[in-house]
Amino acid sequence: MLKGEYYCLVAGLPDLVFGQNSAPVKSRIFLEELRQQLHSSDYKLIEYLFLPFDNLNLLNILLKQNKPYFYPGIYSKQEIESQLSPDNEEMRLPQYMFIFMNQIKNSDPKPEDMEAENGLSILFYEHALNCSNTFLQQWFRFEINLKNVITAFNCKLYNYNLGEQLLKVNGANAVYTLLIENKLKPNYFEELLPYYDEVLKIADSELERLEKEKAIDKLKWLYLDEHTFFHFFTIEKILAYTIKLLLIERWMKLDKDTGKELLNKLIEEFTKNYEFPEEFNLIK
Repeated sequence: MLKGEYYCLVAGLPDLVFGQNSAPVKSRIFLEELRQQLHSSDYKLIEYLFLPFDNLNLLNILLKQNKPYFYPGIYSKQEIESQLSPDNEEMRLPQYMFIFMNQIKNSDPKPEDMEAENGLSILFYEHALNCSNTFLQQWFRFEINLKNVITAFNCKLYNYNLGEQLLKVNGANAVYTLLIENKLKPNYFEELLPYYDEVLKIADSELERLEKEKAIDKLKWLYLDEHTFFHFFTIEKILAYTIKLLLIERWMKLDKDTGKELLNKLIEEFTKNYEFPEEFNLIK
């Protein structure tokens, strides 16, 4: 397959709609289909979207969490475990994972689960921000900033240590710095964070955690639509489609009745110029 535009592939993709309660294809199957149809360098970009699942599996093994193996990932359980063997001579996992494994091996005492997860996330995002695709770089930067904003307001609400919870990622530090310095006025974020006003309103609202997650997912969906509007048959369109598919799968794991009710509520809230209802608090 020559790198470039994927007319047949994109034209044949089933429509995805925010709020649908079923996926047209399982992401694991879709990943295999992409592996067969995409240029190898484009497929490598798709893999970045699935590495967070491998991160969970790596944490599960290293920290002996005894959780079920999490699908979909790029690497099987056997592949990850083989890389942990002292006799292993072939590096198959990304470099950031080996850096993390060495950090865990040399740490005393061993980090708590959340500390380890944040450390691995930082290494992953620094790896991802160096990918060769501008759209994907911007997407991961947007995702980092969303995580940090929501985390910062949760820390404020529950009196957690902010410095211990935020992700300080090289290449995406501007929003992090504002949050650490407690500069939370919307105009500070105007040039740094798409939908900054809506994001801050969600973060500072009295919505339940699940409702906040749904509202943020809706913003992610809007972001993907806007940033691929002029991409028709390119890898960017396929990357955005894959992200949406993974979002839908996550929603499907929620309680069906609760998830459907929340999604319908969010769809209503976003029908008019992406305006939020009055129940959202304004940033002080």
